[in-house]
Amino acid sequence: AQEKPVHIAIVDDGSTEGNYEYVLELRKRYPFIEVVKHEKNLGVGSARNTLLQMAKGDYLLFLDSDDLLLDRALNEMLNLIDSKTAEVYVLNSYRQKEEKLKFKSFPEGLTKVELLKCFLDRAFSEALYLIKTEIAKKISFNPNLKVREDLGPKVCYLLFNKIKIINKPLAIIRDSPQRLRRTPNYYFEHAIASVEDLFSRLPSEYQILKPYAFGNTYLELAKMAYKGRLFFEAEKFLEEAKNFLPELNKNFNFLKLKAKLIFKKIF
Repeated sequence: AQEKPVHIAIVDDGSTEGNYEYVLELRKRYPFIEVVKHEKNLGVGSARNTLLQMAKGDYLLFLDSDDLLLDRALNEMLNLIDSKTAEVYVLNSYRQKEEKLKFKSFPEGLTKVELLKCFLDRAFSEALYLIKTEIAKKISFNPNLKVREDLGPKVCYLLFNKIKIINKPLAIIRDSPQRLRRTPNYYFEHAIASVEDLFSRLPSEYQILKPYAFGNTYLELAKMAYKGRLFFEAEKFLEEAKNFLPELNKNFNFLKLKAKLIFKKIF
């Protein structure tokens, strides 16, 4: 049991599987749980905006349905809050792939521009953010985005606040079935919008990395399309990536994927 008050806020985003009723039963045993149900599925952005309205504590942490906190995590977070050494604590996690847990350290000692570049390179893809509530409430989520909905807010947490990186795993990040079902074409329709949303939040000194962000996004789409055996789309995305990042012609992973696509054309 925790000695300090904890508030757990849950948004049921229009599920039809009895989740809301299950949480209502939990509330009878754990009165610090609060739940709100959206009558229809509004998406991650809207769900998180609702959570921002519900938040009551000094700090908050967002968890997706596929994230797991380790046993010691809550006490560790309470100790961090008591230390008052940062406005945002960047917590590291294990990444679960199949049955294996993988861990990689986050880079430290970076300038703000370097920090953004590392973020775009997915160096912080396993991060959870323990954020001062008064700061989090000022950074809303774009309800119109359908993928990478938290891209912009996460970058704002990193760039505009006093941060502290915690390079030990406090959670397990798993790939949700919903994320795995997304097709490259569906992802493409909305992924570019997430980059636009991100850079609309940033001042001029960070705009230099906008082409890099677009190039990275198209490269990610090319890889997704190739894995889905959508070779025409993969080639199209690869060309778009090169248009934004001409230096990809010297990148090993880019050339490797391009060679695979040429091979598929021949055979």
